[in-house]
Amino acid sequence: RQTRGYPLLKRILDSKYMHYNESLNKTLVRDKIKNFRQGFSFIETIAYVGLLGVISIVVTNSLIQIVSTYQRARAEREVISNARLMLETLIKHASYAQEMYAPTSRFNTDTGQLSLITPLDPLPEHTSAYLDFWTDGNQLVMRRESKGQSILSSANVRVTRFRVDQIIQGLKQQAVRITLSVASTAVPSAAPITLHATAALRGNY
Repeated sequence: RQTRGYPLLKRILDSKYMHYNESLNKTLVRDKIKNFRQGFSFIETIAYVGLLGVISIVVTNSLIQIVSTYQRARAEREVISNARLMLETLIKHASYAQEMYAPTSRFNTDTGQLSLITPLDPLPEHTSAYLDFWTDGNQLVMRRESKGQSILSSANVRVTRFRVDQIIQGLKQQAVRITLSVASTAVPSAAPITLHATAALRGNY
């Protein structure tokens, strides 16, 4: 009986041991798959974060470049517009002037001064008035004898050169050549501009 019962007990134990091994192997395989999936998800997360960071940097740099280009273009338009307006004002008053007033005019220098005797807006009981243009702290200033002084340049630009050259034409006719250089104060990278114009004084005709 003991001999017959021992093989039966051994088969039962072997069966349970095999079942235990199968369960253990399934658990180990399941854990390995789970760990692999967790590790793969972590790698994916790192990759996504890195890719998102690169895209953010590219988009940010592009936006900064676009804004910078727009600001520079707007500053350059303002420089051109203000320079043309100042030069037109200078030429218009020079064209109407009777003569240049030499004692206060400064010729042939980049910080010049133009003094005119003009029939426009004279004081009461006078037929003419003095009109002066000069630079003060990178601003172009105009002073009328009858109305005081005013600043012609805008707050966002600076006048870097105001040159006045006196020209004596035939029959002692006076003319003036004006050179005006203007740059931006708001956007230093904006391109400056230099304009030239010549006007003959009407009082000479």
